Amino acid sequence: MSLLTQYDADARAVRRMTRRFLLVAVLATIALVAAIFVRQGLLRQTVSYSFVADSAQDIAKGQAVRIAGFRVGSVTEVSLRDDGAVAVGMEVDADQARFVTHDARIELRKEGLVGSPTLEIVPGPDKTRLAPAQARLAFSRADGLGALANQVRDEFVPILKDIKAITAALADQQKGLPGTLAQIRASSEALNVLLANGNRQVEGIGGTAVRLLGQAEKNLKHLDQTLEAANQRLPRMLDRTQQVLDHVEKITAEAEVSVPPVLRDGSAVAAEVREIVGGARQTWPISSMVDAPGPATLKPDSDPRGEAGRAR
Repeated sequence: MSLLTQYDADARAVRRMTRRFLLVAVLATIALVAAIFVRQGLLRQTVSYSFVADSAQDIAKGQAVRIAGFRVGSVTEVSLRDDGAVAVGMEVDADQARFVTHDARIELRKEGLVGSPTLEIVPGPDKTRLAPAQARLAFSRADGLGALANQVRDEFVPILKDIKAITAALADQQKGLPGTLAQIRASSEALNVLLANGNRQVEGIGGTAVRLLGQAEKNLKHLDQTLEAANQRLPRMLDRTQQVLDHVEKITAEAEVSVPPVLRDGSAVAAEVREIVGGARQTWPISSMVDAPGPATLKPDSDPRGEAGRAR
C-alpha cells in the first residue's frame, strides 16, 4: 500500500508541474502574440493615408513614417498602378493625426544623407484644417547623396570646360600668354625710346629757352636805354614847344587890330595846339617822371609891337 501511495503522490506532483508549465507557456504565447500585435499596430487606432510616387526606390512595406523625427506610423502597402506610378499606403497613430494637415506633404529622406530612408510628414502652413482619412498627400524626394553628386557634377563640368578653354587660350602663341608678353616687351621698348627722345627734346628746348631769355634780356636793356634817352630829351622839347606857343599867342593877340580877319584865328589854333601838347604830356607813359615846366614870361625889355613889326 505504501508503494501505491507514494506513486500517486509523485504522479500528482508531476501533473501539477505540467499544468504550471503549460500555463506559463500559454501566458508567454499570449504575451508574445500581444507584443506582435502591438508592434504591428493591430491593437491601436490608426488613420490611413496614401500618396503616389514616380518610383518605389527606397520605399518598402513596413517602412517607418515619422513626424519631426518621431515614429508615428508605417507603410502598409506598396503597389504598381496601371499608369506606371507607384501607390503607397500608410497608417498613422490616431493620436498623432492632428499634425497631418490638408496641405501636408510626404518627403522621402535619408538619415545622415547616407543612412536608411524614412518617410517624413511635413505639415503645411495651414494648421486649421486636418487631412481626412484616406486622403492623398503630396510626395517629394529630398536630395540624397546621388542627387548631391549629380548637382556637383553639373556645376563642376562647366568649370572644367572653362579651365580647359582658359589654359588653351593662355597657351596660344599669338593671342595667349606668350603673345601678350611679347607685346608688353615691345611696348616697353617703344616707351623707353619715346622717353629717350623726350629727354633729348627737353634738353634742346631748355637750351633754346636759355638763348631766348638772354636775347630778351638784351632787348630789355636796349629798351631801357632808349626810354632813358627819351626821358632826358622829352622835357626840354616840351619846354621849348611851350615857350614858342606862348610867344605865338602874345604876337597874335597884339596883331589882331592890324592883320586881316583870316589871321585872327591864329590864337584859337595856338590854343588847340597847346591842348594837344598838354594832353601828350599827360598821357605819355613817363610823364610822371618829367617835371612840369614853369610859365613862360617875356623879357621886361622886349617890345611886343616891335616883335610883331619884325614878324610882318
